[in-house]
Amino acid sequence: RAQKSLREMYQSDSGGWASSKDLRSHLGNLESELLFLSTLTGISIRNYSMKTEVLTNTEKTEKSITKVLQRHRLSGNCQMITFQLEFQILEIQDKESLSSVITDLNIIMEPTEYSELSEFVSRAEERRDLLMFFRSLHFFVEWCEYRKRTFEHFKVGSEVLKFKHIQKVRLV
Repeated sequence: RAQKSLREMYQSDSGGWASSKDLRSHLGNLESELLFLSTLTGISIRNYSMKTEVLTNTEKTEKSITKVLQRHRLSGNCQMITFQLEFQILEIQDKESLSSVITDLNIIMEPTEYSELSEFVSRAEERRDLLMFFRSLHFFVEWCEYRKRTFEHFKVGSEVLKFKHIQKVRLV
């Protein structure tokens, strides 16, 4: 949904906006969608930039094909884990269809105490799969929270048992 909104914004940007009120309204809609996605996933995007380059066709057979290379860079966090992504999307449009493919993906993460997270990152980079990265990051953080709460539960339980044991010893 967000990708569709960004594509519509990109396409409508070249045509201009009817008024600044339309632009503010559209920007408000995008901000509310981003807030909704951040609340839903726990992933917060802090910075984002995109550069677009239209690739020229040199072959006669490809004159009717348009290729656009988009270079994206974003940074954000999911709970306590900070990340930065750099990726490229190649869009190829001919008369009948439009296809997009991620041609490069680089994930940079600050070192954490969670070494198993690097496996998710490596796999996502190899497959150039952004959805896999975001989904894995979301579930990884969610499970870390579950483990933390479980550990706290047992820690509190063991402290209660110690306290009861000390009281029994004092009574005897």
